Amino acid sequence: MKKQLLMGCFALGAILVSCDSDDDTTTNAITPEAGTLAGGPFTFFVDGAPDMVTGVTLTGELVGDVTTFVVTDDSKNILGIPPTLEALEGVNFDDAGVGACYIYHLAYQDGLSGLATGENLDDFAGDFELSNFLVVNRNAGPLAAEIVGGPFEFCVDGTPDMVSGLSLMGDSVGSENSWVITTDTGEILGLPPTLDAVQGVNFDDAGAGICLIWYLRYEPGLEGLEVGANANDLTGVFDLSEPVEVVRNEAIAAEITGGPFTFTVDGTPDMVSGLGLTGESVGALNSWVITTDTGEILGLPPTLAAVEGVNFDDAGTGVCLIWYLRYEEGLTGLMVGANANDLSGCFDLSEPVTVTRN
Repeated sequence: MKKQLLMGCFALGAILVSCDSDDDTTTNAITPEAGTLAGGPFTFFVDGAPDMVTGVTLTGELVGDVTTFVVTDDSKNILGIPPTLEALEGVNFDDAGVGACYIYHLAYQDGLSGLATGENLDDFAGDFELSNFLVVNRNAGPLAAEIVGGPFEFCVDGTPDMVSGLSLMGDSVGSENSWVITTDTGEILGLPPTLDAVQGVNFDDAGAGICLIWYLRYEPGLEGLEVGANANDLTGVFDLSEPVEVVRNEAIAAEITGGPFTFTVDGTPDMVSGLGLTGESVGALNSWVITTDTGEILGLPPTLAAVEGVNFDDAGTGVCLIWYLRYEEGLTGLMVGANANDLSGCFDLSEPVTVTRN
């Protein structure tokens, strides 16, 4: 009986020894390693143009069941989880608006919780490691203030024409600024550095046509900002205001051919004949004008046929002058009884033809 009891204790001891031996055999825990990021920092302007990072590298040993990139804001809120470097470099940071983004590389073991857009890195739970981060700065793009004043309308007549009363309203953002004067197709005619310089430009020198005045804010690196280039081809980070229009009208009266004429006041109708026009005529409106030799307006025949229907015998003795007139809307003083020397507006009178009435 004692022999059997001893044998049983021996067997139990063997079993216990065997169990202790199994407990001493353990699996080594895996510690995630996320590597090291290099590249940047990156600075973009939020201007509606896509902005992607490039040249990012990941070095060092990577350990973990899963690896991914993580993009956060500056408070560690998760904005995106691009799974690969290629996916990271396809992220458009312009969409994130103004602020700062951080790019991390993450290695982790299965079971990590908190890895989702809208969550925060500080709330991760599990086995993981985050690399160092790269910074992506997203600055407000340039903003050109609104120009107040205008539009303007001038007559190209050899008299200096300057704009006045211009000012800027609203916020302006951008390291650099300039005023830009272009044609209506965008060709750059001038780059006045200040508002005073703009208001010193003589638009009469530009001839007939339309000019546009713009205000520009931009960052260094802008290309195409030079006289002779086209504002539509500017390349870089910039903002142009809405333009102010400067219309430059020009009136040119063609030359009258024919005459001079000499009549005798004798009760017999005396009409001019053989008149014509030669050369260029420019101007929205036109008329013929008959005056005394001192400029008093006696008649305003609308056509050449009407001029040649005037009976100069009715005017009595003296000298009449026949003129051809081209002009733009807004001309004042064009009426019978007024004086042609007092016409005001955008107009041009030809050289006159003399009609002498003896």
